[in-house]
Amino acid sequence: MNASLNSRMLFKAALAGDATLRPPFWVMRQAGRYLPEYRALKEKYGFIGIVKNPEAAVEAALQPMRRFDFDCAIIFSDILAVSEALGFPYKFKDGGGIILERRIEKSSDIENIESAAKDVKAKLSYVFENAKLLRSALPDKAVFGFCGAPFTLAAYMVEGASSSGFPRFKEFFTKQKALYRRLANALEEALASYCTEQADCGIDAVQVFDSHACLIPEGHYMDLSGSHVARIFKSTHGKVANFLFAGGMSQRFGELLETNADAYSMDSKLSLGKIASSFSGRGNFCLQGNMDPRILAESSPHEVSQVTKEIIRDMRPYKRHIFNLGHGITPDAKLENVEAMCEAVKCYSDKHE
Repeated sequence: MNASLNSRMLFKAALAGDATLRPPFWVMRQAGRYLPEYRALKEKYGFIGIVKNPEAAVEAALQPMRRFDFDCAIIFSDILAVSEALGFPYKFKDGGGIILERRIEKSSDIENIESAAKDVKAKLSYVFENAKLLRSALPDKAVFGFCGAPFTLAAYMVEGASSSGFPRFKEFFTKQKALYRRLANALEEALASYCTEQADCGIDAVQVFDSHACLIPEGHYMDLSGSHVARIFKSTHGKVANFLFAGGMSQRFGELLETNADAYSMDSKLSLGKIASSFSGRGNFCLQGNMDPRILAESSPHEVSQVTKEIIRDMRPYKRHIFNLGHGITPDAKLENVEAMCEAVKCYSDKHE
């Protein structure tokens, strides 16, 4: 084990299954409202204003890196940047949640998406400039790009807003299967192009967020979503490490494995060690996660430190582990708890655990 590895090297070592002194770490939504400096930036630009201004987006991504010295950064953007590039702009509702300015109503809407998907990169140049600037700013850190999965983007574009249970979208993919397939194929084409361009910016990994995968009936993940995700991964294979986050799917991990991701970001419902041991014969996959984000809001620094160490210790026999949360960090996370988590990871030692 080499104590002199920088963060980027440590990240690659963990993916490869090399023995390391500790896992690399970062947290989903690490640039966010729990940080006072981010709140000030958002007050100045607004969320979408930050996303579309590469310099402001890089500043947002760097803020948590300066404060906590994470091993990995992630570009500051939104999965719905792609839906906007396809003709479905988004904004945030005053009471929380997302609303799109329009939704899919008829087959001609899908025809328009199919046409726009062929040249989606031209409307997303601000994201690629953002990725290049972040890569340049952090040569010794691992840098993530990301996108939403076709299924999850389709959920927003059909429903027209964030929703409890997405009933309109459920009816769409259940009863209008041919139209759903056309939509998913068009989104796959756009997202594969988008991720390939991100990869060409010199980043280290792309994470696909299939946040609403749990809407899919058991046994149907590959048919409705996973096959599209797998083809996106094929487009970036060999250029970056491919990560999959599928919300609420830890208990259906076997279905996720069929996407052939390099790493799987898991929710907090099952221990990572249990998942790793149960599927140890299914390939050399890495697991990312999986502290419950509520712990950072509701517990003490000592409790956070203990839980952090337990998760790391649970995964030490399997080596391929990147410490993270089971979901995005919440706005009410306590800074002292985030600091305790970071310190527990950085100071982890097998000798003392």
